[in-house]
Amino acid sequence: MKSSTQHMDDLLVKHLTGEATEAEMLQVEQWLAEDEANQHYFDHFKLIWEESVQLANVTEVDEQAAWQRFQHRVQEGSFPREKAAPVWSLNSSLMRAAVITGLIIGIAVLTYVLFHNNPGTVVRMATIQAAEAVTSDSLPDGSIVTLNKHSQVSFPEKFPDNKRSLQLNGEAFFTVKPDKKKPFEVHTNNVTITVVGTSFNVRSRGDTTEIIVETGIVKVATEKQTVVLTAGQKALTSLNETVLQKTANTDQLYNYYRSKKFVCDETPLWKLVDKLNEAYNVHIVFENDAIRNLPLTTTFDNEPLDKILNIIKSTFNISVTKEKGKIILR
Repeated sequence: MKSSTQHMDDLLVKHLTGEATEAEMLQVEQWLAEDEANQHYFDHFKLIWEESVQLANVTEVDEQAAWQRFQHRVQEGSFPREKAAPVWSLNSSLMRAAVITGLIIGIAVLTYVLFHNNPGTVVRMATIQAAEAVTSDSLPDGSIVTLNKHSQVSFPEKFPDNKRSLQLNGEAFFTVKPDKKKPFEVHTNNVTITVVGTSFNVRSRGDTTEIIVETGIVKVATEKQTVVLTAGQKALTSLNETVLQKTANTDQLYNYYRSKKFVCDETPLWKLVDKLNEAYNVHIVFENDAIRNLPLTTTFDNEPLDKILNIIKSTFNISVTKEKGKIILR
């Protein structure tokens, strides 16, 4: 029986080639939602797939010579010979499995051909990761990425000539170096963000993705929709939605992990609480829903959490109680 890992790889290949049925698409989505590690696996799987296809399109290969070398390796016994296979119906499950397996083998052969005929063109990947602290670093093109905690970005060590492609898990702010000949692409969940030179924030947690543009113009695309965002606008979507929600961005809280400031301007209290939970790794909850939307206008500049809570307490005349690992606002 086929292992669960191999079965899922088959489904991912069908997903990437557009051959998955609705039931199989649902199975992939459920698998991605089960564990963040599954999303990481898929993101790397997808990025390697895309870079392999791109490399095949831009690399000149002596196919005949490469094929002769491949046959010679087979004759020497470097690869196992296959037994003659029975004839299957195109509609049979065995035939469908063979097609998917053939696609996977095709990638392996492609990698073999490109590596042995053009060893200098092998795509080497790099990763920048932020664990318990915010991390900022430069990319191969001179662009700057700032990663929020528990986030990472993967990319080729050297971008190809036609685009700059990255895979994001988590949240990051990008300051992109302009280059009209090489668009800058960020892939996360089911979303592709494309720019030339701009600055924007991408937050991808669970199945929800939010893009906020600070400067310039950003194109955001899913499989079914594309929207264009300008400075001060944002888009929100999730794996379960078919549309991108485009709205004006009404607060600056998204920027807290870079600026160390919580800027509130008539901001509902629940929005600030969400960011406090994330920034200070705490669990603040509302016992009284009536206070969730209380508007707050102030700026907390790298303040201790207790000081922030005391200001909230005095501003709205509410109580703040710490109980069993929670901070309760009532």
